[in-house]
Amino acid sequence: MNSFIEVTDEKSKEKILINTLLIVDVRGNCITTTSGATTKLGFTNHKYKTLETYEEIMKKLGMR
Repeated sequence: MNSFIEVTDEKSKEKILINTLLIVDVRGNCITTTSGATTKLGFTNHKYKTLETYEEIMKKLGMR
């Protein structure tokens, strides 16, 4: 099942929802995602801080 994590983009200050299927790393309340678009050097990674705790994130990731 897909679930989403709400984050705030640092540059635009917009709140966005991140699909948990895109998350490749979790450290504390920080997540790293990767986009499907590739650059010459590979995939593009994005890091976000969340309001959710590590445990809440891992619970959502366990549901997928």
